[in-house]
Amino acid sequence: MFKTATHSSGIEKWRREICSLLCVHVLHFHFRFYCDHVTDRCCVIAFCVAGERKGENVYMTIQIEQQIAKLKKSYTEDELESFVRLSDRWLRKNDNATFEAWADAMILQTLSLIDEEEPYWTFVAAQIYLEKLYDQFAMRRGVSVKDVYKVFPEQLAHYTEVGLYHESLTTKYSEQELQELASFLESSRDELFTYIGIKTLMDRYVVRDYTKTPVELPQERWMVIAMTLMQDETENRLEKVRESYWAMSNLYMTVATPTLSNAGKTHGQLSSCFIDTVDDSLQSIYDTNTDVATLSKYGGGIGVYMGKIRSRGSSIKGFKGASSGVLPWIKQLNNTAVSVDQLGQRQGAIAVYLDVWHKDVFTFLDLRLNNGDERLRAHDIFTGLCLPDIFMETVEARGEWHLFDPHEVREIMGYSLEDYYDEKKGDGSFRVKYAECIANPLLSREVVPAIDIMKRIMRSQLETGVPFMFYRDEVNRMNPNKHEGMIYSSNLC
Repeated sequence: MFKTATHSSGIEKWRREICSLLCVHVLHFHFRFYCDHVTDRCCVIAFCVAGERKGENVYMTIQIEQQIAKLKKSYTEDELESFVRLSDRWLRKNDNATFEAWADAMILQTLSLIDEEEPYWTFVAAQIYLEKLYDQFAMRRGVSVKDVYKVFPEQLAHYTEVGLYHESLTTKYSEQELQELASFLESSRDELFTYIGIKTLMDRYVVRDYTKTPVELPQERWMVIAMTLMQDETENRLEKVRESYWAMSNLYMTVATPTLSNAGKTHGQLSSCFIDTVDDSLQSIYDTNTDVATLSKYGGGIGVYMGKIRSRGSSIKGFKGASSGVLPWIKQLNNTAVSVDQLGQRQGAIAVYLDVWHKDVFTFLDLRLNNGDERLRAHDIFTGLCLPDIFMETVEARGEWHLFDPHEVREIMGYSLEDYYDEKKGDGSFRVKYAECIANPLLSREVVPAIDIMKRIMRSQLETGVPFMFYRDEVNRMNPNKHEGMIYSSNLC
């Protein structure tokens, strides 16, 4: 039995009519509701349990034909020839499958067609994925696919009540304002995503319920971010929300990952990048680990400077050879990055920086390699080297480079070498202090060709993509806030 309504508002009317017609036999029938994007007609399909499989096939066929017709509005028949052929072949082999199974199979088939001459297949895959998504959300929200975005205010209120959204979204915005904001949502902008873009957004950033099921659609995520950022504006607030939503939904602008992930939710913060400096003490090392875990928990990326920590073999309270160097503390941060994983949405992100004149530099450069002793590896953190101008000059001149222990430098020289930089190109306090350390016979050191360090850097970058290169002299020369102190390292970004 088929019954059609020209408006989605008529669905409930037809549901009641069919139920009354079937009377006592209603329990033996199943119902399906769908909205045809091509004819703009909302339909109700009822089929008997005895013929359930046949009814399911009718429903699936309608959905597939609807999806192909929609694709033909954007692409020519020649462009879709491969897609239609693959679809027909799959349907012949899987005549009892569901639309969702067809969509999953066709997404994989479509992605395999992508090459430099036909990159549009990623958008075809994205459209199929979106149709599957809309179908799932329509069933959960009890509306037609066409109206899946129209219930945004009701969804916001419901999921605020159950603790998924922050209450400020419903207390700082009136019901009338929420209805107006819902009218700004443009579902067509979902089609701007590539497949990997829409899949990543849905997998990592939208709101999920306590069973990890997504309860938020892409345009709703953009709108919630805009509402969160503009909630305290006093003039033209809705217009500013609309403008922010417009920029993000058209992919002209994005926000930092913590903002993208946490805006509007009951937990987390919106800031992205942080920097910390670890002093050469157990108290500072463990305080930093606590700070890093807290920041990582709420989505922050952290750059940690560890150049002040004494090297392997350094003395502790005068006992020579007692120190194990920076490696154990870097591995501790590595474990923090893995275990504090931001509610399962993504792994923690930590970058550790060390000076190129530090005695542990070679161990540091090998941290991310995929071979060698696993006890000397930390695969889940990013590494970065702090490079003074004089090092690059020494590499170019094929000269020798001296590696020191920062603790020993403090003890013997009375200053910290890492606290200096060259105020001018080719001249400055760092190269003066570095020369003093070289000239002092009381300082232990390792002497290696500077080019050998550069080769190890390039090998590591080729195999792992790190270390990052932080040119400390140039950064501090360009620093507009010199009165606030030294910049020791960069952040993760």
